[in-house]
Amino acid sequence: MWGAGDQGRVNKPILDSLGCEIVALVDDTRALSTPFPGTTLLHGWLELEPWLATQDVRRLGFVVAIGNPFGHVRCELHQQLTARGITPVSFADASVLICRSAEVAAGLQAMPLAMVHSDAVIGRQCILNTRSLIEHDCVLEDGVEVGPGAVLCGRVHVGANSWVGAGATIRPRIHIGKNVIVGAGAVVIEDIPDGIVVVGVPAHPMTNRNTASIIANLQGTLR
Repeated sequence: MWGAGDQGRVNKPILDSLGCEIVALVDDTRALSTPFPGTTLLHGWLELEPWLATQDVRRLGFVVAIGNPFGHVRCELHQQLTARGITPVSFADASVLICRSAEVAAGLQAMPLAMVHSDAVIGRQCILNTRSLIEHDCVLEDGVEVGPGAVLCGRVHVGANSWVGAGATIRPRIHIGKNVIVGAGAVVIEDIPDGIVVVGVPAHPMTNRNTASIIANLQGTLR
């Protein structure tokens, strides 16, 4: 599991219930210690590469436990880890409902009571948080995260690496661009272009804020 923070701690009980064993954690944040006693914590690629050399990678799967707005990081790590012969793991809590006609790509993380309805398409490395609802014919591109209790009505399209905040509601047939942040509780009634942050009811762009600036500030706090 790449990520020893909150997302990893949320994932572990679900993985445990599915009979998965976390054999190692990887994280770039030097100050972190392992949240799971007895589980090896490796600091980034410098420690992961030698560890992988001692393993049969054909027996390993990976989960990238990094939440948004870092969906692009999940997707980059997905490519790099897959290139090393490790299998991306998709998982869902036992209470999750996914319609048989839905298409789900590798790396899904679905939390309790999430629902995905008919003919929805879910891209690689998406996170569906607790009680999120993805209605019929929605499309989530790679790296999307949908927050707890958020509702995507029918035929909504969400661009790569975007983040729909907790409790947000997206009207049917709305197109949300790439690298967008939809604030918690927002109600989206119009299409949203790439790279902006929207908040409120109805949702409107935040003045002097965009996704790139928020990511830069968050990266600064992690150093």
